Amino acid sequence: ENGENRFEEIRLYPAKENSYHHVDEEGNYWRVMNYVKDSHSVDVVETAEQAYEAAKAYAYFQRHLANLPTEGFIETIPDFHSLSWRLQQYDEALQKDAAGRAQSCQAELEFVEQHRHFADKLEALLESGDIPIRITHNDTKINNVLFNNTTRKGIAVVDLDTIMPGSVLYDFGDMMRTFLSPAAEDEHDLSKVIFRQEIFEALHKGYMEELGDILTDGEKEHLRFGGKIMTFIIGLRFLTDHLNGDVYFKVAREGHNLDRCRVQFRLLELM
Repeated sequence: ENGENRFEEIRLYPAKENSYHHVDEEGNYWRVMNYVKDSHSVDVVETAEQAYEAAKAYAYFQRHLANLPTEGFIETIPDFHSLSWRLQQYDEALQKDAAGRAQSCQAELEFVEQHRHFADKLEALLESGDIPIRITHNDTKINNVLFNNTTRKGIAVVDLDTIMPGSVLYDFGDMMRTFLSPAAEDEHDLSKVIFRQEIFEALHKGYMEELGDILTDGEKEHLRFGGKIMTFIIGLRFLTDHLNGDVYFKVAREGHNLDRCRVQFRLLELM
């Protein structure tokens, strides 16, 4: 768009049995898509330009889903971004305290109580209609955007398995969560968790340039709240798993999920 038709379409190809996936003997599902040549992906946002280009690509993608009716889509992962459901899971984990860890993470438990009200605010916004339900990508990490090798511009959005009804707050919010700090998700040293203002500004600019005329006033006003929601949800999921004895996320060391939780909660504080 904008005079430069640079975005590649990702197309699915039908299998012989005429469906868009093939199931092998072991029950694995396979799909075939076109290869986007002369492109690369990055794992960590290093420059404002990357953030701008990636946000623009996700917004371009969103723009072309804007008129799709949500009824035709199933929730790939039900309640994936439901904060109230995540809080319910957390409350059950805390009550059981299956691994006997609640006593050793009081600061984190207190942090959850201080931010629990986010769930009510989010539900009120969704119910009011100020934040419409749209078809969204739901996994807007930088490495799901392909960049052209020469121009370094974003040219395609990949990993389409999580496309389902949601809110742009989730997509923009997950970009904030994953773009703003260069620290690893399980970084032990919390001083490395930083809020890069220039990355945020580039991200916001790219998204709004492409999508500003489509978003409602409510969406524009609460995009930043989306960042807080997504960061809180992920931190809460790590903390819940820590309390449950590390049954969901793979861990490589003692307290691994608690470290992950602390990174998210620190980033939320900075937001």
